[in-house]
Amino acid sequence: MKKENVKTRDNIEKLGQVIEEKKKIPKKVKEQISAEIFRNIIFGAIILLYLGALNIGMKNIPTENYIMDLKVFGISLLALTIIVFEIAYKKDKGELWMHGVEIMVTSIFTIYLIYLYSIYYNTYGTVLFTASILYLIYYGIKILIERKQTIKNYNKSLTDIGEIVKKG
Repeated sequence: MKKENVKTRDNIEKLGQVIEEKKKIPKKVKEQISAEIFRNIIFGAIILLYLGALNIGMKNIPTENYIMDLKVFGISLLALTIIVFEIAYKKDKGELWMHGVEIMVTSIFTIYLIYLYSIYYNTYGTVLFTASILYLIYYGIKILIERKQTIKNYNKSLTDIGEIVKKG
């Protein structure tokens, strides 16, 4: 009886070790997570640089030229949005579609800035700063959610429950 208890305990320990090994995220999944994080950081940095350039431009460019620049940037970003949506549709990539939505929001915000600049010139810099903070928060949350989702999908791929249910 004692030999059976020892054998059972050893089997349980081995099973625990196997489970711990399976829970470790493999290098491939870690690289995938790092690539997603890097893409989002780059994309967020580009938007923050864009908003920073708009803030600097507000102070250094004459009003008529600045408003024209905002119109050109807004329309250019809308055109880029359409191109990104087309590419995402052809390649059937959800991540690219999400970047298209982000570009579209930025382009609509840029077009809206024309009116903010004209009507609320005194608070315009604050609006740009607030938008920058909101973009930082958005990309931080997005990175955390994508990381958690990738890990969740990996862990879900480890279980045999789906196969057992299909067989049953």
